[in-house]
Amino acid sequence: MVKIRLMRIGKRNRPLYRLVVMDSRTRRNGKMLDIVGHYDPLRDGVYKVDLQKVDEWIRKGAQVTERAAALIKLARKTQGETKVVSATTPEEGSA
Repeated sequence: MVKIRLMRIGKRNRPLYRLVVMDSRTRRNGKMLDIVGHYDPLRDGVYKVDLQKVDEWIRKGAQVTERAAALIKLARKTQGETKVVSATTPEEGSA
């Protein structure tokens, strides 16, 4: 069975995770089929997920683990959102 799950990379006390597609019988850091995203829990949960690849693998029958599903759900929720940053500060705008 093929699963979409997290693969830990990084150093001791500095975890980084890749969102990968791999066989369920493979060990955690074993051979992967595809990388579909990444997640950095120590930098305010910075993540990037390629939702097109995720959907393609799910169509092919890949199962998603609980943690990976939560990350994918968050990515889908914030997919359309953009942050607007004003070039002027409030003091400059009121003068």
